[in-house]
Amino acid sequence: MEKLFRFSKWFILFCALLVAARLAQQYVADKALEERAAVIGERVYGWRWHNLSGDLQLNSQAKVIEAKVIKRGPNDGQVRIQGNQVVMAPDRNSSVTSGAQQKGANSGTVDLKPIENKPLESKFTAVITLYKEKDKWLLGKVEAE
Repeated sequence: MEKLFRFSKWFILFCALLVAARLAQQYVADKALEERAAVIGERVYGWRWHNLSGDLQLNSQAKVIEAKVIKRGPNDGQVRIQGNQVVMAPDRNSSVTSGAQQKGANSGTVDLKPIENKPLESKFTAVITLYKEKDKWLLGKVEAE
C-alpha cells in the first residue's frame, strides 16, 4: 500500500510553534496569577492595629516567599502562598517613662525599667482563591493552613 498523506516538515514546525506559544501563554498567565496572589497575601498578613486613642498598638509586616498555582480555570484560580510575618509592638519606653513620671510625682514609687519589644517572626501558609471579573483577578477567600 502506498501512503496517500504525509505531514510536511513545515506543518510539523507550525504545530510545534503553536504548542510552544500556548505553553508560553499558560506560563505567563500562571505567573501573573501568582504575583497577584502574593500582593494580596502581603496585604492580608500585613496590618496595623490602632488602640482607641489612635496610637499605633501593633504592626505586622509580611513577605511572601513562594506562590504556586494549585489550579486555574477561566474564571477562578487557587494559589498557595508561603511567607514570613513579623509582628512588632511600638517602642513603649518613651510612653512608659512619661506615664511613670506622672504617676511618680503623686505616689512616690516608680519602676522605670525599660521594656524590650522584640519582633515576633512566624511563617505562614495560605490558600488564596481568586475570581476573575472583567479581566481582573479579585480576592474570593483566604484559607490559612
